[in-house]
Amino acid sequence: MGSPAIHRSRRRAAFTLIEMLAVVLIMAMVATFVGPSFEAVRQRKLRSEAMRLASHLEFARQRTVVTGVPHRILIDLEGGTYRIEWLGSDTAGQPEPLVPVEYDVSGGTPLPLGAPQQDAGSYVPIPGLLGHDQLLDDELDFAGLETPEGWLDTGESFVSFDRDGTASYTEIVLRDSSGQETALAVLPLDDAVRVIEDEEI
Repeated sequence: MGSPAIHRSRRRAAFTLIEMLAVVLIMAMVATFVGPSFEAVRQRKLRSEAMRLASHLEFARQRTVVTGVPHRILIDLEGGTYRIEWLGSDTAGQPEPLVPVEYDVSGGTPLPLGAPQQDAGSYVPIPGLLGHDQLLDDELDFAGLETPEGWLDTGESFVSFDRDGTASYTEIVLRDSSGQETALAVLPLDDAVRVIEDEEI
């Protein structure tokens, strides 16, 4: 038999069933309050990123109308980046001027009656920060794009705005690490970009 002091110290070192139930109850209560707040933070982050992308799309549309030069948002679906580009073949992004053509006006060569041909050029990033790659938040990625050609979820894609600011209907779907999604819709009839609420997807 050991001394009573040793038995008392062993008794104090152990937890009673009531103490363990109290700890479990407290942890359950904390999880009840903290769980939804984490969910709200994730939803807020997803919606905030969707609003940021929507503002870039709207900026590209308005800049197209003001400049008369087609713009697009180039989206790297796997890399999680996007940037604004415009149609141009020089460093300023403006289309190159037409080169005058010399014609024989003595009647020896028939004159072309069609519109003059101009090199369409290629898309280049616009000057400034918006022409640089914009990276999605670490916990977010592109789930894909719904385009007139179908669903795309790999490679690069883009949303193009014609000279008058019109674009084809496109949905861009963002996803967080838990699988929750939010979509943006480019609406051609309204000339607008709208974030679609989760229940509408």
